Amino acid sequence: MADRRYSDEDVRRILALAAEAEAAAANEPERTWTLADLEQIGAEAGLAPQAVAAAALALERRAVDVEPERSRYFGLPVAVSRSVPLQRHLSDEDWERLVAQLRETFSVTGRTRVSGARREWRVGNLRVTHEPAGAGALLELRTRKGDARAFLQFGALLLVVAVIARLLATVGGAAGAERLTIAWAAGMIGVLLMIVGVLRLPAWARRRARQFEALAAYARRIAAT
Repeated sequence: MADRRYSDEDVRRILALAAEAEAAAANEPERTWTLADLEQIGAEAGLAPQAVAAAALALERRAVDVEPERSRYFGLPVAVSRSVPLQRHLSDEDWERLVAQLRETFSVTGRTRVSGARREWRVGNLRVTHEPAGAGALLELRTRKGDARAFLQFGALLLVVAVIARLLATVGGAAGAERLTIAWAAGMIGVLLMIVGVLRLPAWARRRARQFEALAAYARRIAAT
């Protein structure tokens, strides 16, 4: 088959048939799958049904939770999140082990809360939750840089003030020199705040992402035992 050669007419017919097949496939409605379908497909690939159910829940949460535009501000990351499907529920003892690891990682005690089958550990804007997802479970880690928006907004406001003061200084008069001084000071502080934000927020987000990944791996090891 690989060595066969085709005439120009054969090529035209083959490409025409391929185009018809592609158009027909594009017009067919997209197939939808049930969770049972996914669990069966996963089982054929060697995946536990509870892990598939937890992963499906993680995808749903990602779609309806923090919007992408809220996780960034001025193009800078102000929120970090991680959804971790687990192959089984964590027992009370498992949860205590995870909480101990959380306290060690972030060097804070935090507060724990249990509401039915849902468990939560929280300190400030940092929150970790664990809840059932079918026979599996879903662990969610979320945090937000609480002062980031106000910090960047204040820097941007000072830059606006600097521009306005600079424009007013061109009017002249006795107040011109004073307005120019205000423009210079506001501009310098505004630029400094924006530079600090640009430098610290990505570093903060990378550090939290690494911590979340390490905690996700720790929780998976617990769930695997």
